[in-house]
Amino acid sequence: MSDYQCDVVCHNEAQVARVRQHLDALPMLDVTSILKALADVNRAKIIRALCVEEELCVCDLACILDISIANTSSHLRKLHKQGLVKSRREGKMVYYGLDHDLAEQIMTLSLKHLEVTV
Repeated sequence: MSDYQCDVVCHNEAQVARVRQHLDALPMLDVTSILKALADVNRAKIIRALCVEEELCVCDLACILDISIANTSSHLRKLHKQGLVKSRREGKMVYYGLDHDLAEQIMTLSLKHLEVTV
């Protein structure tokens, strides 16, 4: 038997029932959608860039990432869909910023976990 497997099917049924009930009450699919949106190197860089600068236009983000504006816009759409970034239009320019501090907190905690100075 592996060190990572139990020899029994369920040791503490009451604990299992409590945790299942707790998890069933939570929007775990929504949580994983947010985490999936952040689980891309370019989208993570966008979030970090918006932690450094309050607002950046799509073209500047594309320059920062060294990818096309179309590709940058695609990443921003995914982040926007999850409510992580907000946008505003000023003439022909579209500016993006963090919609709330959730993404910044996740980024900061992740970097702290990796012992990176932010």
